Amino acid sequence: MLHIKKLSHEDFKCCFNLINDTYKEKVYFEKLGWGLNQFKNQLIKENDFSLALFDDHLMTSFILGDIISIEKIVEYEILLLYVNNKFRKLGYASKLLNKIQDALGSSILNKIYLEVSSVNVSAIKLYKKNKFNKIGVRKKYYSYNNKKIDALVFEKIINE
Repeated sequence: MLHIKKLSHEDFKCCFNLINDTYKEKVYFEKLGWGLNQFKNQLIKENDFSLALFDDHLMTSFILGDIISIEKIVEYEILLLYVNNKFRKLGYASKLLNKIQDALGSSILNKIYLEVSSVNVSAIKLYKKNKFNKIGVRKKYYSYNNKKIDALVFEKIINE
């Protein structure tokens, strides 16, 4: 049975272990700065709002992000969205994206935004499918395999 729950500070090892399921992904995320301590630091932040999708008791995917609230404007920044290889193409990422909006309430949430590598074609398709719009480019933002890669900035307006 699938269910989504808000992550607590105690869940950092589960997130880290899920990413470390394959060596290739472990190396990739470590190069991006997502080691064990980064997961721990994210989940203890006061403005953290991170969710995970479970199939029974097995974590299959998660979304890490921050709630940014200035006066009465509430935004959500996606820092990392990850679905384990074994569970891709099942709609789990879309379920997590939709749960953010449901959990925070469309009456108070103004927008959701993120950045993604311009070479991450599957993620770009996912965000477009979920009604995110590209609003900018950060030229040569990421370093990957000794190359500089652009970051694309996407947002989804929820409530203006």
